[in-house]
Amino acid sequence: MAKGRETKPHIGIFGRRNNGKSSLINVLAGQDIAIVSDVAGTTTDPVKKSIEIHGLGPVIMVDTAGIDDTGELGRKRIDKTQAALKTIDLAILVVVNNTWNEHEENLIAKFREHDIPFFVVHNKSDLVPANPVFIGKIRTEYETSVVNFSASTAGRRQVDMLVELMRRLMPESALLKKTIIGDLIS
Repeated sequence: MAKGRETKPHIGIFGRRNNGKSSLINVLAGQDIAIVSDVAGTTTDPVKKSIEIHGLGPVIMVDTAGIDDTGELGRKRIDKTQAALKTIDLAILVVVNNTWNEHEENLIAKFREHDIPFFVVHNKSDLVPANPVFIGKIRTEYETSVVNFSASTAGRRQVDMLVELMRRLMPESALLKKTIIGDLIS
């Protein structure tokens, strides 16, 4: 079992406030399990959701607070988000509006420090599509995949593409964990 955690793979969703992290979890789960709001900072502490993703199996999704939170309380939220990295098998970095700066760079440095595979989802692409130059820069500089996505309009094909990427990047040790059915049979 990877990093001595629970039996299901842990997938962390990271990014700035209001980038659609909770919406992405809802799309992957196929139901509304995470609170979604236009109010920045709705997710305050990392929240674990046990779900079954069609094509991947049972996982724990970890919804985190925004990495761009502000103030003393915001700093505490960011610290908890970074502490959640100790439990993650795979990370998804959610960005919007072709926006990238030290927030994302620092988070990727943390992913690498903890040896966590990751990829980038450019969310809300129905409103502002990912710029090909932006995508190319991330792919080249960070050697990772970038997916143009919209949690509000995602179809089965887009979701399947994300699931396939998660399956490909998930450490083998995390995928060898027991399934829900295996646990029930035992």
